[in-house]
Amino acid sequence: MSTPSGGKPAARWRPAFAGFRGVSWQTVALILAINTGYAAILWIEDHRTFWHPFITAQCFGLAIAYMVNAARPWEQGRPLWRLLSAVGIGTAAGFVLLILVKIPLLHMYSWSELSTRTSQFAWTAFGGFFNGVFVSLFFLLKFREARARAKILQGEADRNRLSRQAIEAQLKLMQAQVEPHFLFNTLASVQFLTETDPPKAGQMLGHLLAYLRAALPQLRSGSSTLGQEIELARAYLSIMQMRMGARLAFSVALPESLRAAPFPPMLLMSVVENAVKHGIEPKAAGGTIRIEAQQDDETVTVSVIDSGQGLGGEIGRGVGLTNLRERLQALYGRRARFSLQAEPRAGARATIEVPSEAAVAS
Repeated sequence: MSTPSGGKPAARWRPAFAGFRGVSWQTVALILAINTGYAAILWIEDHRTFWHPFITAQCFGLAIAYMVNAARPWEQGRPLWRLLSAVGIGTAAGFVLLILVKIPLLHMYSWSELSTRTSQFAWTAFGGFFNGVFVSLFFLLKFREARARAKILQGEADRNRLSRQAIEAQLKLMQAQVEPHFLFNTLASVQFLTETDPPKAGQMLGHLLAYLRAALPQLRSGSSTLGQEIELARAYLSIMQMRMGARLAFSVALPESLRAAPFPPMLLMSVVENAVKHGIEPKAAGGTIRIEAQQDDETVTVSVIDSGQGLGGEIGRGVGLTNLRERLQALYGRRARFSLQAEPRAGARATIEVPSEAAVAS
């Protein structure tokens, strides 16, 4: 039977290549690097050559990345279920690919060994699924954060006929890059502590689960509360404290009455990450981070005070804090403010001021 003209055969095969949509060589290089790093961790306790964990990590990592990009949960309803389904399918595809590469192609195993190593292959598949879920969740959170920020700026541009701001918002969305280093490094630390200090590994994994538990509701909602944002920051700082040891200490002062106060999602996290990255980490002796919140009749004020190396150079002028100021402007106009000041002795104080619930309602 002849096929009608008009490109229908190509359209029929298009879904099979959906996982290649929007993929750049930088993205592929990043995925390969993450897979290689994970293989290096597995190789620490592996008596076999490095090629065994390397091939395993690449087969699972590439298959899961392909399926997640094909499903594109950040553009669909029920993103969490779509992501889990995509990771599950990717894990199965990666397992099949692993068998085909290691047995008939490279002859690393025989077909008879497949039945005798059932438990080993099952744990390998479980590990691939577990790490695929966590890394994909981090990508999803960061991408949806960029989409939410772009939508806020787009709405402000429509209201004020600021077409230039709308175009810049779309460009920021297109150029947004997710940084999985925090999650990947945390998983690597858990892997290492599993062999050296299992109780501490369980503690760090608990902090990671608390971080994701606080972050996941933002997949379904563009709003948040100050209590939720504080818990997200607390989980993040707990993980960083375990990684940095005595170089980092932190405290939180949040009145119970402010836990339910509406607060823009991820604003506080941007400030806390900035304090760790530019304040505490570069300082050899480390330092402390203190989060304080208070309220008056019209304003909720949240401050992040660090005793790090202080302000200097381009600190405070980066893309992250620039986007923070733009989000506050888009949400509240002149009723919100962000300031970054040097502390008298050492470090810096970052302050976010937003209208209180009563002020917003009026």
